[in-house]
Amino acid sequence: MSETTAGVLGRALPPLFWAFISAWGSGCIADPEVAGKVTVSRDGEELVIDTGGNGTKAVDVSDDVSGMCIVRKQGELSVTVAKDGEALSFFDVMHQADSPHASARIDGELYQGACEIIVQEQQGDPYEADVAAGPCDLVRLFDGAKARLETAVFHVSDCSGAE
Repeated sequence: MSETTAGVLGRALPPLFWAFISAWGSGCIADPEVAGKVTVSRDGEELVIDTGGNGTKAVDVSDDVSGMCIVRKQGELSVTVAKDGEALSFFDVMHQADSPHASARIDGELYQGACEIIVQEQQGDPYEADVAAGPCDLVRLFDGAKARLETAVFHVSDCSGAE
């Protein structure tokens, strides 16, 4: 992995972590609606997290898939989905102007990559958007093993704010 990729990922992950902790600690996390589907391939295997209805159903507390979105500040949005017990158990896209990236946890290992992410705000509301990413490569940091984000498409609304 190049030093540039490692630097981009190193700068990108801490802001997401602190935004989540800040929002959680201040009690301002609402119940965002997250609907979508992500497909990652690794070694010829297709791995999917689907919120339901081929990505059209928003997750709720009774689902086995969870989802969250955070708007850190104007133009910076993170969308996360997770499903315990699956090979692809976690996926996150973080749209930041200087370092858009995606992260996936596959078989307990973290893969990350700098990916183009497209965010289309709905009706001028920064807390509601259509989000798309892929295709792009995701790399396991310590040994360079690769996975490929084929596609990630989400519709989010009522995202939490963490400014």
